[in-house]
Amino acid sequence: MKSLNKKLSLLLLGLFILIGISLGLITRYSTVQYNLEITQRLNGSIAMYVAAEEPLIENGVYNEKALKKLAQRSMVINPTVEVYLLDNDGKILSHSLPVDSVLLNQVSLQPIHEFLRADSKRPLLNKDPRSPNNNKAFSAAKIVNNGVQEGYIYAILGGQKYEQLANNIGKNYIMKLALSAIVAVILLAFFIGSLMLMKLTRPLKTLRNKVIHFQQSSGITNKIYDGDEIEQLNQAFSDMSTRIENQLEQIKNTDQTRRDLITNVSHDLRTPLASMQGYLDTLLIKQNDMDEQTTKEYLSIARKHCSRLGILINDLFELSKLDSNAIKPELEAFSMAELIQDVSMEFTHQAKEKNIDLNLELLEGNTNVSADIGLMQRVLENLIGNALKHTPQDGKVLIKLENKNKGFNVIIRDNGRGISEHELPNIFNRLYRAENTSSDSSASSGLGLAIVKKILEIHHTKIRVKSQLNHGTQFSFSLPLAV
Repeated sequence: MKSLNKKLSLLLLGLFILIGISLGLITRYSTVQYNLEITQRLNGSIAMYVAAEEPLIENGVYNEKALKKLAQRSMVINPTVEVYLLDNDGKILSHSLPVDSVLLNQVSLQPIHEFLRADSKRPLLNKDPRSPNNNKAFSAAKIVNNGVQEGYIYAILGGQKYEQLANNIGKNYIMKLALSAIVAVILLAFFIGSLMLMKLTRPLKTLRNKVIHFQQSSGITNKIYDGDEIEQLNQAFSDMSTRIENQLEQIKNTDQTRRDLITNVSHDLRTPLASMQGYLDTLLIKQNDMDEQTTKEYLSIARKHCSRLGILINDLFELSKLDSNAIKPELEAFSMAELIQDVSMEFTHQAKEKNIDLNLELLEGNTNVSADIGLMQRVLENLIGNALKHTPQDGKVLIKLENKNKGFNVIIRDNGRGISEHELPNIFNRLYRAENTSSDSSASSGLGLAIVKKILEIHHTKIRVKSQLNHGTQFSFSLPLAV
C-alpha cells in the first residue's frame, strides 16, 4: 500500500523530470535557432563579397579556378563556410570541395530568393549539398555580368567542420557542468516539494487515523482499507455513511415499533383498568344490596385483572431493560437438564388441569451449559407456559434436551393449534397475538416471546420455530457446553 505522500512524491519527481527534459529541449532548440540567426546575420554578406571579387561566369562559362581561390579565401576567414556556384536554375556548376562529398546536384531557389529580399526574416534555411537531410543557414548573392544575371553564389554557413564541433559539444566541460546544474536543480526542487507535500498531507493522515481509530474503537469495522490516505478515507466514509443510513432506518423502524407498542400497551392497560374500575364501582354503589357470594366473585374478577395488569407492567419493564442493554448476562456453568426438571415442576398443576401429558426427554451425564441461569429460567417458563396455553385438553407437550455439536439443543414441542405460515414472522413482535389466540390469553402480557428472543440474543443464540396449523408448534434454541 503506497501512501499519498509517496504517490505525490513520485508524481512530482516525474513532473520535474518532464519539465527538465522539456526545458532542455526548448533551450537547445532556441539556442540552435539563435546561433543560426546570428551566424546568418554576421556572415550573410560572404556570398556577395565572393560574387563581387572576380567575374565567376561570363557568357555562360564559369571560372572554376577563380571560384576555388575565392572559396579557399572564405574558408580561411570562416572554416565552416562551403561555397557553391549555381546557375539560374539552382544547378551546382562548381565548388571547391572533394567531388565525392557533394551529394546533391541542385538546390532549391525559393529560400535563396527569400534571402535576397531586403525584408526577409532570419534565420532562413536551405539544403546542404553535402548533407541532404539537413537544412542549414546560408548566404547567397546573384552573379550579374553586364546587367545579365548569370547565376548565384551559394555559401553554406555551417559545413562539416561545424557539424563535427556540434557533435563533440557533449564532451565539453561547460555542457557537462550545465547538465549537472540542471540535475541538481531538479533534485533540489524535488526535495523541497517533498517537504511541502509532507507538511500538506500530515493533517490528512491525522484525519485518516482518527476516522479509522473511531471506527475500530466503536466496533464499526475491523477491516484494513487499501490504497492511499484519500482512498482509505473514501472507503471509511462510505462504510460509515452506509452504517448511518442503516441506523437511521433502524431508528425509524424502532420509532414505529415504539408507537405501535404504546398503542397496544395503552389498549392492554385500559382493558383491565376499565374492568377493575367497573367492578369496584359496582361494589361501592351496590355494596348493601349484594350478597357475600356476589361480592367475592366481583372482588375475584377485579383481582384477576389486577394480576394481569401487574404481569403486563413487569414484562414491559423487563423488555425495556433488555432493549436498553441494561441487563447483562452473568455467565455460569449449570446443568441444563436439572433446570428443565425444576422449571417443568412449576407447570405440573397447570398441565393436570387440562389433562396435558407434560413429557421430559433429558440427557444423562454432564449437561452443563454456559449461560445466565436466571435468564434461562425465564426463557423456559415463557416457552413452556406458552406451549401449555396453546395446547387443548388431553394434548401433549414435550420438553427435550439433545446434544448438538459442542453444546445442547433445547426443544419445546406441543400438538396444539399451531401457527399459520403468514403469522410466523410476527410472533416475536411485541404484543402480537395470533389469530388463533386461546381464550385464556388474557392472563398473559403478549410480550413473552419478545422477551425470549431478547434474552437469547444477548446470549448470542437464536430462537427457532417450526409450526403447522392444527398440528402443533416447536420452539428450539442452542447453548454452548460449559468449559
